[in-house]
Amino acid sequence: MHGRHLFLLGIVLTRIAAADAAPTEEVIAARFITTTCAQPCVTPKAGDWYLWRGENRVEVRAASGEVGEIWRRDGQGRVNFVYIEPGRKRGIEYNTTDLRMIGHKRPWERLAGIVSPMDLEKLAPAGETEVLGHKARRYAGKLGKRAMEVVWLPDLRLAARVSVTDPDRQVTTELKAFLEGEAPAAISDKALADFQLVDFADVGDMETNPSMTWLKQAMAAPGHEHHDH
Repeated sequence: MHGRHLFLLGIVLTRIAAADAAPTEEVIAARFITTTCAQPCVTPKAGDWYLWRGENRVEVRAASGEVGEIWRRDGQGRVNFVYIEPGRKRGIEYNTTDLRMIGHKRPWERLAGIVSPMDLEKLAPAGETEVLGHKARRYAGKLGKRAMEVVWLPDLRLAARVSVTDPDRQVTTELKAFLEGEAPAAISDKALADFQLVDFADVGDMETNPSMTWLKQAMAAPGHEHHDH
């Protein structure tokens, strides 16, 4: 996780292709943990985070509730992003053009499954296993200098575990549980309407306002980048 940001999202995540190419996705509410450690690993840092996946909507949020991300896709496939600070009920909205301009476009498949199809296609099958009652497939290989292992849940089209080892660090994201009962819930559109949301295009004009100094920090690393939570 980059400072206070959900990156949540240190990892390159991937997605099954070919046989699992159907776009239909199950509704998901789950808790993950991402562990990051510099190489050689001495003091690993771990952070829990939540994922809620619905039709054309993905929300991720640090377990602390401090920061989160909401990604939405419209009927034309355009993706927009909202960086949120739920406790303070504020955030920054990025439209498709904004995301392209700052280089933070995300393939929807990666947002929804925590993994990129192009990366998974480059990995080799490495057996089968079971995760939380779901059949899973293992994949492993190298992407350049990066070693990568993925445990994929075909029925949910979701990564249950992704481990990426670079020359200088290792990042592992793992599914810990599905949320049930009184578990935290996604932020509804009605609740989001009560947030103080700033358009990214207006951030530059507002940074000098003393009450808006948080904008400069918040815009440093918008969203879901490899789930460095």
